[in-house]
Amino acid sequence: MSDAARGHRGHPFTLVVCASCQAGTDQVMDELRRVVRNSPQGVMISTGCLRKLLGCAGRRGLHAAVQPCTADRRPTGAVVRLGPLVTAADAAAVGAWLRAGMPDDGTLPDRLLAAPAPQSVAHLN
Repeated sequence: MSDAARGHRGHPFTLVVCASCQAGTDQVMDELRRVVRNSPQGVMISTGCLRKLLGCAGRRGLHAAVQPCTADRRPTGAVVRLGPLVTAADAAAVGAWLRAGMPDDGTLPDRLLAAPAPQSVAHLN
C-alpha cells in the first residue's frame, strides 16, 4: 500500500535523474519511479547529463541529485548527490531514506552518496 493510500503526506522532494547514466539501470529506474509514485509530495525529473553537478563520467550506475522542498517546490535544504545506484536494492534504500525525510543520520549508506557537491550549486527547484 502506498504512503498516499495510508494517508501519509510524505516529505516533499525533487529528484533529478541523469538520463545519460541510465544504460543498464532499468531496475533502478523502475524502483525510483515506484518510490516517487508512492510519495504524494515527490517529483522525479529525468534530464540530460549532469556531469558538472554529479561528476559521474565513466562510473557505471545511475546518478541523481535530490533536494528537499515544500509542496510548492521551494527548496528547504541542500542538494544531495546520489550515485552510483547500481541495483534495485540501492534504489530501495534511497526510497526509504526519501520517505523518512532525507535524514542526516546515516540511514543512507555512504556508498550511495556521490562525492561532496561543489561549493556553489544552484537549487534544483
